Amino acid sequence: MNLPLPNDPDQDTQPYESSRYASLVLNLGRALHRVGSPAHRLETAMQVMADRLGLQAEFFSTPTVLMVSLGDGSQQQTYLARVEPGGTDLSKLADLSRVMVQLEQRELDPLEANRIVEAIDQRPARYRGLALVLAYALVSGGVGALIGGGIRELLLAAALGGVTGLSVIGLSRLVLTDRPEMIRLLSPLAAMLVTFLGFVWCGLDGQTALMPSIIAGIITLLPGLDLTVSARELATGHMVSGAARAASTLMIFALLAFGLMLGGSIGQWMVGPVELLQANPPTGWLMATGFGLAALGFTVLFQAHWRDWIWMLLACLVASTAIGLGRMLESPVLAAFMGGIAVGLVANVFARVSNKPGSIMLLPGLILLVPGSIGMQSLTALLDRNVITGIETAFLAGMVAVALTTGLILASVLVPPRINL
Repeated sequence: MNLPLPNDPDQDTQPYESSRYASLVLNLGRALHRVGSPAHRLETAMQVMADRLGLQAEFFSTPTVLMVSLGDGSQQQTYLARVEPGGTDLSKLADLSRVMVQLEQRELDPLEANRIVEAIDQRPARYRGLALVLAYALVSGGVGALIGGGIRELLLAAALGGVTGLSVIGLSRLVLTDRPEMIRLLSPLAAMLVTFLGFVWCGLDGQTALMPSIIAGIITLLPGLDLTVSARELATGHMVSGAARAASTLMIFALLAFGLMLGGSIGQWMVGPVELLQANPPTGWLMATGFGLAALGFTVLFQAHWRDWIWMLLACLVASTAIGLGRMLESPVLAAFMGGIAVGLVANVFARVSNKPGSIMLLPGLILLVPGSIGMQSLTALLDRNVITGIETAFLAGMVAVALTTGLILASVLVPPRINL
């Protein structure tokens, strides 16, 4: 049944009052914010929805605040919602996207849509507890195989990833129940524990490359994706949100680097100096295993539907191909630019064909492309008093983020997504 929308020229109806749909607009904005939508996507999606509802609206989003103004002139009403940044939840994002499509096609009444949006927003996470811990281990093991190394590095990275998952979940529960002020200590404590256990492992087994295993073990904590998102928000004119996210990203990098240094110092004090071996290039079967493990882990970690696993695997393959081309050209900046175009194009084509959010393919691909590990190397070098090396590496991380952002913007120009999510 097709339902008329406000201000539909084909229907003899009067314009709907803005206040009638304020609840839908605000609830949709909160829900999109809580599932990890950045400012440039959230504001664009909300503006599209307001236009479809016949509302004159303006939106302003930051990582912690959503402001909505409905109406014009003396009739304008402004709403402010304080929203805590949420983790990525692709299943909720897909369901919210379906509601938006149904509104566009007049298959859903706006008031009924509001009830559905509230139900989606209040729904608990699909995967919790042991499933999440296993996801951390799978992602770290898969990335450990992809960034270099053999079966020893894969196993160590998977074990350290499991420790990261246990630390994050355990500390999060402690923070929520007892000590909420400790939330900022979550990243450095987890990094310290992972680094310490990595040193202990390699002190007992001198044939495992330590640093690739540690980087893979904490890959889920690295804010490289946030760094890329902040660069894109700044590039698209969302200055407040982009600057706030960039500042938060730098702080998280610093906390993680401090945790790495502290864990390494304790580890060396207990087991003595550990030789930093160079990882061997991964074999073909190990890379294939890494792709499969990473895609499975991303499906759970990003709270996606299982049917989307194959698309996440394809995104990982596309990103890895771009990285391989960049290595052949000996240019990580060019590799990031090519990877951004490739992942952005396949994500936008997927969004247009399937009417699902392009983030289902975009996020897994970006995780492998973002400059998180480069940023960690920069801060670690600075803490180790290698100032020149640290500054050079930091500049490289920034250039990689800019190149990746430019590639994503170009991909959106070449193939615009149907819904900007």
